[in-house]
Amino acid sequence: MAVSLVFTLQAEVICPICLDYLNDPFTIICGHNFCASCIKMSSKNLRDNFPCPFCFYPQEERYFRVNSQLGRLVDLATLLHRSESSEMRQEEEDMCEEHKQVLSLFCEDEQKLVCLLCIQSPAHHGHLVRPVQEAALHHRQRLSHYVEALKKQLAKMQKLVVTQDRKLQGLSYQIRRQRDQLVSEMEQLNLLVECE
Repeated sequence: MAVSLVFTLQAEVICPICLDYLNDPFTIICGHNFCASCIKMSSKNLRDNFPCPFCFYPQEERYFRVNSQLGRLVDLATLLHRSESSEMRQEEEDMCEEHKQVLSLFCEDEQKLVCLLCIQSPAHHGHLVRPVQEAALHHRQRLSHYVEALKKQLAKMQKLVVTQDRKLQGLSYQIRRQRDQLVSEMEQLNLLVECE
């Protein structure tokens, strides 16, 4: 029932002219909705009367009204369509191509998903095979150990960068101080030379 409701919603947000989802939907006097570009193109060469492209109800004036609420419904319908198609792809991907069985196991040796019939074949004889959830948990734990080790290395590197920055600031301070001292000594020598 939910699927038929989704199809009904999707059918309601299709433009009768281009047969695609409504793009910047406009509503005309008779209540029908069209893409802004489609309705403008349909009425372009007509001067006096403009019949609705769907029901042919005569429109005496070109009164097209932007329907932003319908635009949001179109966005929802496209999201539903995308999620529905991605779920269908996911269901297709979770089936073994060879045996048409659910891929419920993970072969650690080959690092791939397999079905119950696959593990009975000689190709997987002696391989370590786990249920998908168990294998996922195991690999998440392994990855979290790697992440922790990388975080520790990153913290060490950041401390090293801070230490190097402090040393650099100290050296630049010493250089400025020595330069100021040399300038002062030069000025004193110049005064002495001038006095002599």
